[in-house]
Amino acid sequence: MKNVRILGSCVTRDALEITTDFKLIDYTARTSLASLATKSRKDPKILTNIKSTFQKRMVERDMTKRFWLSLENSQNDIIVIDLIDDRFNLKLFDDNSSHTVSSEYKTASISQGQNGRIVKSSSDEFKTLWEAGLRRLKGYCDDLKLNKIFVNCVFYQPTGNHSIDFPAKIAEKNEYLRAAYLKLENTFGSEAMIEYPKEIIKADMDHKWGLAPFHFTEQTYKFFLTELANRTL
Repeated sequence: MKNVRILGSCVTRDALEITTDFKLIDYTARTSLASLATKSRKDPKILTNIKSTFQKRMVERDMTKRFWLSLENSQNDIIVIDLIDDRFNLKLFDDNSSHTVSSEYKTASISQGQNGRIVKSSSDEFKTLWEAGLRRLKGYCDDLKLNKIFVNCVFYQPTGNHSIDFPAKIAEKNEYLRAAYLKLENTFGSEAMIEYPKEIIKADMDHKWGLAPFHFTEQTYKFFLTELANRTL
């Protein structure tokens, strides 16, 4: 069984739940390379307001940028990156620390009256921070001699429900993803990119987490697992 660490979202985690070939040993979600380019800023008051243990852990990992520490223990592990959680905006503070404004974070921080300003995930400033985070990631991987890096190149898919697809801004999000995947390919090489045939990647109308442009069918997940297995023999 091969150990896997995820810097991404439920897109990759859900795939690993249907296999025994890979073991998920570390999961960093509700964050982005833009967030990871900034300083740590832990806010216990916000964390106290999050009841879910999982959600609290993910928000804390984003606040503290714990992902970097986790890399130090990943010498022989597979690292999978996906960018679905890049959809969240960033709250940037004056000291260059930041928090990802995930749905959990937003709900928990409503009454906190924090300073800081919002950096939209579609903005040039976010993309500049993201590129700085990518350079930092490449530096860590080189220093630690980590060479099992893979990118799960998913794209938003229409669900057929206008009330879901329209606010998701599918075309805009996919344009962002195409540009970001190219930067990742230029950094880690084409062999790191796990890409899908158009007929394989589809939204799941009956997904356990509900209908969304990034909740995919089991066929999609199985394709990813086959590709990951073939590349890590």
